[in-house]
Amino acid sequence: MTKLEAAMGALGHWLLQLDGGFEILLLVGLSMSLAHLFALVANQLTPRQIVFQLLLDALVLAVALLLATLVDIVLLALVVDGPLQPWALFESLGAALLPGVFYVLVAAPYVSNLIAVTIWALIHLNVVAVLQVRFALPAAQALALATPGYCLALLLVSALFYQGWQRGYRRLADSLGR
Repeated sequence: MTKLEAAMGALGHWLLQLDGGFEILLLVGLSMSLAHLFALVANQLTPRQIVFQLLLDALVLAVALLLATLVDIVLLALVVDGPLQPWALFESLGAALLPGVFYVLVAAPYVSNLIAVTIWALIHLNVVAVLQVRFALPAAQALALATPGYCLALLLVSALFYQGWQRGYRRLADSLGR
């Protein structure tokens, strides 16, 4: 066993011991939503509109991550022999989203893309580690099973962010044009 495999195994065991996958999922959604705060303030929204938009985005982002996790569960059910307990697995995979709690740091100027890429890479690494340890899968197979859900999450989150930023820029342009 290489040092990398040992480190992935230790990470996987640690993540499996964490509870609160659903709570972490909601915190990640809120953190990603808070990364928009500066754009919402710059677009001169009222405090009520800002809070509503943050909560709505947080729920949509949490649902996007939940869908990605469900894709992972479905793919695992096709590969793993024996009964698969979706809720217990979801709790484990929810803990793998822990780096996303720091997504609010993406709002930091000048380094936001680097932080976002790092956080997404850590989330994917965590999911691979959990799958590898929980189901005794080879690293390559765990990576292959985790990647479709990861890609779905990236697409859904980027679509929401793009739509939110476009809407915000249109509002700002309309207010400046008046």
